[in-house]
Amino acid sequence: MGSIDEHNYALQQTRYFTAEDLEANRKGQYSKTQLDRARESRDYIQQNHGKYENKGWLISLVFGSGLLFFVVVLYFLGVIDMFQNMLGSLFLPVMAGMCIFAALFVFVIAPRSYQSSVDMYKSMGTPLEEQPLPQIQVIEARADVYESSMGLNRRGNSSSHRVSYILQMDSIKFSVTDTLMSTIEKKRLYRVYCSNNGGYWFLHSMETLE
Repeated sequence: MGSIDEHNYALQQTRYFTAEDLEANRKGQYSKTQLDRARESRDYIQQNHGKYENKGWLISLVFGSGLLFFVVVLYFLGVIDMFQNMLGSLFLPVMAGMCIFAALFVFVIAPRSYQSSVDMYKSMGTPLEEQPLPQIQVIEARADVYESSMGLNRRGNSSSHRVSYILQMDSIKFSVTDTLMSTIEKKRLYRVYCSNNGGYWFLHSMETLE
């Protein structure tokens, strides 16, 4: 275990944050670089969210085509005939109920779920003047770092088909870069400066305390 100054210098060399970021975060403030980065991200969302609007019909088309293809495959495999023989007189009522549910999913549930995601994405582009960044919080704990094959999504929940590098401080998890993860020493005591945005914890800077 290296000295405090040496290890803090190594943390900053990962380029996850700078000495200026750390100094501002210690005061409970965001650095100019962090504010500029947040502003650029929100400006990008404002300029690009429109391409995802009014695509409910496309979602319905995709899911509708997928369900239709699935039904055709079941038909040629003889699965539908098998269910008809098993259910007898109940076959038509059951099929009618399944068709109604499928129609609700294709034309109502799927498009609304998609639009909800678009609205959430759009809200992330609210200008800083209208919705300032969340207050910086301080956490002191011994660190645990590991690689997660499940990953973390934007709300801090698990998502498949993605690899994330995780820093865990007590029960709180942060998604970090692989370089920062490899620099952090397990069980070493750290102080992290972070914020909670809608349930997602974001790490801004950190320093070791021993």
